[in-house]
Amino acid sequence: MLDELSEQYGNCKSKYTEVLNQVNTMDKKIQGLREQTSQLKHIGSNIKVFLRTLQLNKLIQNEVQTVELVTTTMQEYKFGVEIHPRLISLVNDVDNFGKIQVDEKTMSLPFKDAKVGQAQMVQIAADQSFNRTRLQLRQKFKLNRKKNVCACTVLQNGQLLIANVHSYVYSEIMEYNEDGRHIRDIPVPGKLFDLTVIDNNRIAVTYGNHMMIMDIENNRVDTKITFERRCLGISYENKIIYALVVNEGIVKFDTSGNRLHTTDCKFIDPGNICCITTTKDRIYCTDYYENEIYCCSMTGKYIWTFTDKFPVNTQGISADSEHNLFVVRRNSNHLIMIKHNGTVSKVLLTESDGLNNPVPVHYNRDNKLLLICNESNEDAFLYSVV
Repeated sequence: MLDELSEQYGNCKSKYTEVLNQVNTMDKKIQGLREQTSQLKHIGSNIKVFLRTLQLNKLIQNEVQTVELVTTTMQEYKFGVEIHPRLISLVNDVDNFGKIQVDEKTMSLPFKDAKVGQAQMVQIAADQSFNRTRLQLRQKFKLNRKKNVCACTVLQNGQLLIANVHSYVYSEIMEYNEDGRHIRDIPVPGKLFDLTVIDNNRIAVTYGNHMMIMDIENNRVDTKITFERRCLGISYENKIIYALVVNEGIVKFDTSGNRLHTTDCKFIDPGNICCITTTKDRIYCTDYYENEIYCCSMTGKYIWTFTDKFPVNTQGISADSEHNLFVVRRNSNHLIMIKHNGTVSKVLLTESDGLNNPVPVHYNRDNKLLLICNESNEDAFLYSVV
């Protein structure tokens, strides 16, 4: 019925359109005849003009009559619906068109924990990341006035910071661009051990039994904190600073230097741990003397231990987004990568790549840049992680 209604409507509309077009054509024709008549009146008053004017007026009158005829004989269409008598009878005799019945019974659906599935997906991604990771050298450069390189990092803007120790009372942080061009030196009043980036303008450093938050944009010290014992490795993650303090544990601070909490990692020897790094939910520590890497939760709960089969003095450590680790083997001149679950490792760089007593390493997860520096010579290497 709706299809028929649509068809009839289209036919009627077409007829209306045809009549409208006809009237518009007549109107244009009448206007043209009137213009001709007006022009003749201005030419003169001889007999030819008079006769032509009469002729044009007659034509105009004929067209006007035709328009009047068309407009007075137009069809008017009204649409209606005639319902079949049997359908009317059916509606009158039937109270309803049916009833809804609900049949309820207990059933069992297979259940899969979303967290388990998510964990499996994360593990697969981490496995793939570990297997395919390789390094591509972007820049090799010489350090200025190198003495004892102990730490390095990469700012979000791509600038490189490398910590250089001169004595127990003086160190400096050397700043370079990605091309290896020296920019400036930032002095530190003590023997630097480690540093970490808070943002492009602020860093946190450890030296002696102190931790210091520095504004490197304005060359000022924002906060200085003193401990009873030495302060060693330091890391920054999700607005929290993690500092390793001998015989205390891993102390957490906010970016203003307010002490928040201390994580006591009872499964490690606090006297052997030197370097740490963090991800969003894990803390990693290197045991310099036992050649072991420890992994624990943010609350200090033990997760795994990786033991290096070589007596290599593991030192610098950094983590990628999939919890895989970059670790320096200092004595064997290796940079290794440890799988996220601590089960296996692989060698990424060796002495043949220029490593000579390497100490610090840092991986910038946002820029996918890895910086590693030698202690025995002035060489530093910047790699893209692909």
